[in-house]
Amino acid sequence: MEGKLAKASPFLLEAAIFAMFYLIQVNVYLYYLYIGATPVLFFLASVYFRDVRKSIYGVLLNKDLVILLSAIFLWLFLFAATQNGPLYVFETAYYPVFLEEFNFRFLIITFLRRRYSFGQSIVLQALLYALFYSSFLLFYPSGFPGVFFELFIIDNFSMAIVYGVLYYFRKNFYIAATLHLSLYMISVFLPASLGWIPQITTPV
Repeated sequence: MEGKLAKASPFLLEAAIFAMFYLIQVNVYLYYLYIGATPVLFFLASVYFRDVRKSIYGVLLNKDLVILLSAIFLWLFLFAATQNGPLYVFETAYYPVFLEEFNFRFLIITFLRRRYSFGQSIVLQALLYALFYSSFLLFYPSGFPGVFFELFIIDNFSMAIVYGVLYYFRKNFYIAATLHLSLYMISVFLPASLGWIPQITTPV
C-alpha cells in the first residue's frame, strides 16, 4: 500500500496544483490560494521525494541565478525610469515565472524522468503545460475565436518546449525563467504593430 501511495504521490501533488489553478477561473479570490499554497506543496515535494531532494540544491544554487537576478534588476530599472510601476516586475517574477518554471521545468520533469528519457520528459511536460492553460479555453472559449483556439494551445506547447530545452542544457530553470520574464516585460514597451510578439510567446 505504501509503495502504491509513493507512486501516486507525484500525481496527487500535480493534481492539487492543477485544480487550484483551474479554480482561479471560477473565483478570482482563489488566485491567492494558488499563489500561497503552491510554494508549500513545492517545499513538501522537496522534502518528501528523494530524487527532488537530491537535485534541488544543484538546481537552485546555480551560477545562472546571477543572470535571472540581473534581468530582474534591469527590468526594475526600466520600469522605474519609464514610470510603469516596478511592482509588476516582482509580481510576474513570482507568478507566472517562478511558480511555473519550478513546477514544470524542475518538478514535473524530475517526476517524468523516473520513467522516460529527458527528451520524452520535455515533450510530456509541454503537453501538461498546454493542458494547464487550457483552463482559459474551457472557461472563456469565446475569447479565442476560430483558429486562435488552436493557436493558443500550440503557443503554450511550443514555449514549454523552448523552456524545457533550456532546462536540459543548463540543468536549472534560471535561463528559462529569464526568458519567460523578459517576454512578459517587453510586451509593455512594444508598439501596437509588434503586439503579435508577446501574443505568440506569452499567449496568456
